[in-house]
Amino acid sequence: MFTVIAGTVLLAFVHALIPNHWLPLVAVARSEGWKVKEVTTITFLAALAHVLGTVALGFVLGIIGKELQEEYGRAIYVASSVLLIVFGLIYYTVNLPHHHHTSQKDVAVARRSKRKWILIFIVMMFLSPCLEVESLFLSAGAYGMGLVTLLSILYAIVSITGIMILVRLGYKGTKLLSAHFIEHNEKRISGIVLIVVGIVSFFLH
Repeated sequence: MFTVIAGTVLLAFVHALIPNHWLPLVAVARSEGWKVKEVTTITFLAALAHVLGTVALGFVLGIIGKELQEEYGRAIYVASSVLLIVFGLIYYTVNLPHHHHTSQKDVAVARRSKRKWILIFIVMMFLSPCLEVESLFLSAGAYGMGLVTLLSILYAIVSITGIMILVRLGYKGTKLLSAHFIEHNEKRISGIVLIVVGIVSFFLH
């Protein structure tokens, strides 16, 4: 249980670092001359939409995990651990960079009203849930919906806070040197996290 919680927090942190989650917001905010308060509000709404999209799917998978546990008993704990390891190996092997959102250049050259930008970011973020985290929600369901709810809260706090901090830093012109590394190794990092969580859960469930 604790390994699933730790894995969720770690993946939420890694996903918050992905440039495509915050760099388009920085590009638009600076090119449109938005005020700091406006940037903060819009970033919060976009990050919240991203979390809601991820958590909504996570709850569905959590319910599935709960039903599987009720039907198959303790065997589901072993199965969920194996699935985490398999998903981890897949993500580690594929290791493709994220391309969920519009690139910095695309958003920088487009001129739209503030209301349209808000709508674009909210829809864009809602429709791009972090799929790596979803496998942890499925595993959490075997422990009950209470754990699924806890993961949702923790994921929301870490993701929203992380994205807002990164947008603020980027808006102020802070150079985030790790962004390029994270973007090109995010799948590999996520894969390692899932593999470790799966192995630990297998022995400690």
